[in-house]
This record gives sequence, structure tokens and C-alpha cells, in this order.
Amino acid sequence: MIDYSLLLEKIAECKNAIVVGHSHPDGDCVGSAVALACLIEDLGGKAQIIFPEAVPERIKFLLGEKNELSELPSNLDAYEIVCVDIASANQQAAIKDALSGRSFLRIDHHDIGIPFAKSEFVDPTAAATGEIMYELYEEALGAKKIDKIRDTARNALYGAICSDTGCFKYPSVTPKTHRIAARLIEYGAPTADISRLLFDTKDAKLLRAESIAQSKLCTFAGGRIGGIAIEESDYKDGLTISDFETAIDIARSLRGVMCAVTSKATVTKGAFRVSLRSSDDTDVSKIAAIFGGGGHIRAAGCTVEAASAKEALEKTVKEIEKVI
Repeated sequence: MIDYSLLLEKIAECKNAIVVGHSHPDGDCVGSAVALACLIEDLGGKAQIIFPEAVPERIKFLLGEKNELSELPSNLDAYEIVCVDIASANQQAAIKDALSGRSFLRIDHHDIGIPFAKSEFVDPTAAATGEIMYELYEEALGAKKIDKIRDTARNALYGAICSDTGCFKYPSVTPKTHRIAARLIEYGAPTADISRLLFDTKDAKLLRAESIAQSKLCTFAGGRIGGIAIEESDYKDGLTISDFETAIDIARSLRGVMCAVTSKATVTKGAFRVSLRSSDDTDVSKIAAIFGGGGHIRAAGCTVEAASAKEALEKTVKEIEKVI
């Protein structure tokens, strides 16, 4: 369990912070980073946000009035580095080397990870890192360090939790998750708007990407594993890797699929981003750990070295078949 009083003390020490999220930032990562940056500011400090890759257009609304840095400052010694929703330093991707040995804090909820910060605050029972951030806000309110949760932070917290729980439908959801959501509704979070933007709003690029992903869906292990491989050649007519973020949901939605896998080409030659989801008791975090990644029992990710996305997919499937 997390000592929120101690965590709040650590956060209060941040006078000029850079809040760092993971590569391929999702709603929980972005929402938690925004909420933390707002809290640092409300406690009297300064805070900026950076992700190894740009925030996808679909979830940019979670940034509110906050802006993401496009690159790290040159004088990193002048900043406290605080990492949120990051299971291991590998998830810092392109900025990993620059941040090596500099992380002051890590706040996370993943089951399997590799510690790398000076102080670590991890609660794998939390359905989202956003839950941890909400509890931190309640600690700050109770200690009278702040007098309210500003609107941007409130919306970011709800978006973080809603996103990482699949709109409260994943097995990770607990009664506590719903109680936190209810409190955020009481604070005025526009829940219908946030849910619509997260799950029911798609631009033309995303729809085209989903069409390509559907055409590449294949199955293994008698239909129990669904896979999609997105090659560099699929990034055409303006499509990028971020437009294929819902491909994993397509693979998982096929009837009979217990484990879903997607592999996507990255800007680094020979490196492919792999996402894994499980609908049964298969621990995909252990599969991801084989390739240096991590995550949860039913949701994890890693980077696999291969000659093609298809090969990366097949490598991952081979490991799943050993345990499925």
C-alpha cells in the first residue's frame, strides 16, 4: 500500500518538475500526468509534461490548458523528474538515456515492473494510476495543502480512470473505483462528454486505420489467439502508428479469442511495439517481461526486435502458445 502522506511530502519537494509519461501515451498516462502537474503547481511549484511520443489527437482534450514539451530541456539538473504510469525505464523510449539515473519519483499501478527511481510509489491493486492520483489529491485536501481540485485535474483524473478501465468494464474495476468515480462526478466532472470523447468519437484517419487492421486480423492456436501486424508500409496517406491504437480491441473482439496481440512498426528500424490483452487467466505481463516490457495480468506491452511486424507477432504468439 502507498503511504500517501509520505508521497505528498515528496511531491511538495518538487519546485521545478518535469512529469514524464510512457511511450505511446494512453488516457491513464496523460490524465495522471496532467493531474500531477496541476497538483505540483497548486502546491507552489512549477511543472511541465513530456511524453516520449506526442499525445494522440483522440485524447489531447485531457491536457486541458497544459501543454506537452516537444523535447527535454538541456539543463536537466535544474529539474525534479517525476514518472507516472511507467512500469520500467524502457517505457521512456527515446528519452530513456537522457533521463537515466535522474528519476526522483515513480508513481505507478502495474503488476510487473522494474524499479528505477529514487522513490517508488506503486499500488498494483489500483485499476488505474489515476486512482492513485485521486487518493493523493484527497490527501492534499485533507491536509489542507490545497482547497479544491481544479477543473483540468478533475477531468484528467476521471478520464484516466475511465480510459484504463475500458469505461469501467474491465476486471480490474473494484468498488473503490466506482466510489472514486462517484466523488469526481460530485466534484462536477462532465462524465458523459469525457466518455464520448474517449470511446465514441473517431476521426476519418482512425476509421481508415481500423479498416486496415481488420483486413490483417489472423488467428492462432485454434482461434484462441487473435493477432494483427501493422507494417511500416501500412503507414500511408497520413496514417501513423498512433492511428492504430485501437487495433488491439479489434483483435480482442473476435469471438473465441482469449489472447489478443498486435505488433506495430516504430520509427526505429527493427523495433516493433507489441500490445497484449487477455480475456482469461493468461498472464500477458509475463509474456511482455520476456521481451523487457511489463504491465498487468490482462494488459501488457513490450518492444520486440524483428525483421518485420509479422515476425514480431509470430515471436510473441510463440511465447503465448507455451502457456495458453
